[in-house]
Amino acid sequence: TKAAVIQNSTNGVMTTVANDETAIGYISLGSLDGSVKALTIGGVAPSADTVKDGSYTLARPFNIVTNGEPTDELAVDFINYCMSAEGQALATEEGYIGTDGAAAFEGTLPAGSITVGGSSSVSPLMEKLIEGYQALNPDATIELMTTDSTTGVTGALDGTYTIGMASRELKDSEVEAGAVATVLAMDGIAVVVNNANPITNITMDNLRAVYTGELTIDEGLEQMQQ
Repeated sequence: TKAAVIQNSTNGVMTTVANDETAIGYISLGSLDGSVKALTIGGVAPSADTVKDGSYTLARPFNIVTNGEPTDELAVDFINYCMSAEGQALATEEGYIGTDGAAAFEGTLPAGSITVGGSSSVSPLMEKLIEGYQALNPDATIELMTTDSTTGVTGALDGTYTIGMASRELKDSEVEAGAVATVLAMDGIAVVVNNANPITNITMDNLRAVYTGELTIDEGLEQMQQ
């Protein structure tokens, strides 16, 4: 709906919803805290387990993005760490859905510096991965720049970032331009409202109606209470 207030960062959404009793938004499940309240969708609560078993259907990929296949030695080694058993276990510990059965990390640990930038949703997980990798490779300097998914892709393509971050699938035009995505982890999407809002559950149909402007959150609540 054109009436929506647009926020382009996770913190922006959380702050807006926390300060407006009639607001509704969506954020990364891993970023959820007590400042806002997550709704159940059709009676199913968002969690790593419900996303993994498919009962909670609102989920998206956390992608790392490169311009073609990566060639920078440090970037290759860091990506290998992210996709290793150690990196995927860290993703799971942080509340995301990592890959089971990944191989143990066997890196070359080269010296150098790279820049990783993009999605504010992916950024908290990436920060933990950078910390984990740099503990193994103190000769590596990895700068993290938090922007948004589109900037993460364009930055990877134009060389601003060695590795981009995107909390969505790549567009056809981005793939045609040379962007290559690797799924770092899956992320549940938490639909959040103000803590003072009495709503606790919403159907997918009502959620869709709210986001297309057919319903306000108050009208959706009234329908569900009838």
